[in-house]
Amino acid sequence: MPELPEVEVIRQFLDRKIKGLTVSGLDILTPKSFVGNKKLVEGQKIVRLSRTGKQLSLVLKNNLIILFHLKMTGQIIYSGTVLGHPTPNQNNQKLPNKSTRLIFTFSDNSELFFNDQRKFGWVKLLSLNELSEFQSNLGPDVFSRRFTPALFYQQLQKTIRPVKTVLLDQSKFAGIGNIYANDALFLSGINPKTPANKISRPKTYKLHKHIISIMRLSVLAGGSTAKDNGYVKPDGSKGANQFYFRVYQRKGEPCFECQTPVKYMKLGGRGTFYCPKCQKL
Repeated sequence: MPELPEVEVIRQFLDRKIKGLTVSGLDILTPKSFVGNKKLVEGQKIVRLSRTGKQLSLVLKNNLIILFHLKMTGQIIYSGTVLGHPTPNQNNQKLPNKSTRLIFTFSDNSELFFNDQRKFGWVKLLSLNELSEFQSNLGPDVFSRRFTPALFYQQLQKTIRPVKTVLLDQSKFAGIGNIYANDALFLSGINPKTPANKISRPKTYKLHKHIISIMRLSVLAGGSTAKDNGYVKPDGSKGANQFYFRVYQRKGEPCFECQTPVKYMKLGGRGTFYCPKCQKL
């Protein structure tokens, strides 16, 4: 699943490519993937792109917003690039392919493809008020000024749930996903099962610092293209942050700090990786 760094990489890429262009056409190949009236999109200029957590917004001249949520297998590919997609036998097929749900055409004849193998992702057309209401249940974006060490500590102190489960709760903090929760906890020496309210203030502040730092480094690396190849950049190329995973997807491999084999477990239904020596409960 694309997390905050991956969506931020997409936002930065598209900001350079489609900002200022007009949407000349929208082809809806899978009706459930788009919510709204496409006639309110066509003929509109894209004036701004923004991101909140894992959600990407394209702001139109008529003040409506095209909101993307990629969920598990969503991809945004620009201008018909050849890409590898997790669907079997689709590697290197030109777009559109059988996972393509929407096609946006722009005034310079470039195209934007919304692909989604499992159809969990969606694109919605919203007004500013509807967007505000829709995102009202999200916590502060991890890259925003609101995500302070003090707020982070206060939120963790409110619950006895395992800290990793809390990190993935988008109503608490918007943008943290499984990859970065695993690795930030490792760098902070915190076991994923630790009750959130049992983590000391200094440890909490350390975790806060590592969450931000590894996610910013991931943006610089173009995001994480994990083993499922589900995420690619809008030009179809892979990110490089997967080469810097600390424990994520490293089950059985030696810990970088102590050489103890990395362990794997399910926690809150999510795959969880940790070092049993460096992250003692």
